[in-house]
Amino acid sequence: MKPFRPISSLILFLVLAGSSAWPQQKINLGDNAALRYWSAFVQMQDSALTDTEAKKLNAILDGTAPYDDLQYKDLIEKNRPALEIMARGTTLQNCDWGLEYEMGPETPVEYTRKALVLGRLNVLYAFHLLITGDKDKAVTVLAAGTRFSHDVANGGTLFATLIAKSLLVAHLRAMTFAMHLEGLSGAQRSVLQKAVAQLGPNGLDWRSAMKRELEIPLGLDSRASAALDKIIPVYLGVLSNSATLPDLQQMIASAPPECSNILPSPARVLEAKQELTAKLREVRSSLQ
Repeated sequence: MKPFRPISSLILFLVLAGSSAWPQQKINLGDNAALRYWSAFVQMQDSALTDTEAKKLNAILDGTAPYDDLQYKDLIEKNRPALEIMARGTTLQNCDWGLEYEMGPETPVEYTRKALVLGRLNVLYAFHLLITGDKDKAVTVLAAGTRFSHDVANGGTLFATLIAKSLLVAHLRAMTFAMHLEGLSGAQRSVLQKAVAQLGPNGLDWRSAMKRELEIPLGLDSRASAALDKIIPVYLGVLSNSATLPDLQQMIASAPPECSNILPSPARVLEAKQELTAKLREVRSSLQ
């Protein structure tokens, strides 16, 4: 019987180790902000917009049309539970959407569309609070929305990053609106300053997003695949040094069509990146 004792002891150790690790695993899963955001998505109500409504909302978020509280306050109230869940999620440090890039172009990205709707609702919520005079709550809503918008891009490709950029710009514009409406107190400005500071100089990690975008397996033939392998490092370099854009554009134009046709326009990507960077500088300067 003695030879079996070490084996039985090892089995007992593994069982105990596994049982003690299980609560820690559950804690880690519960600390994932993405799970809270999915719960918020489920809570959204009447969030589908007609084309006309979407255009009007975009104009408000772009700062080219006034906010009408009578039109949106009921929608905001219906979605307050979803927005509060989202805000609680932003207090968590980890956000992992669990993307499976092994699926190639079929990798599900529906979360980004839902995130776009929820983020826009959050901006409307901030407008509503500002119009009704609750500036303390408004700045906390904007700070949470800024963190959420940044989280949308976590681990994602260019599409997710462009959605995140759109939401960040909308929240930054709402901050400008808040500062110009009646002014903010020092404490209120501090909340927004901290939220903006956490974004860093460029707001989003464009290089990582583009790297994931360009490395998604697409089943290209050997010639197109070889061309793409040469283009990728140059494309990533352009995001740090826009002066090399003409060289990249020439490479893309010379690549096989099955390669060049799938590549996002580097000029447009740079434009989106620069727009966010400029807006961040503007808001940081206004908050001083």
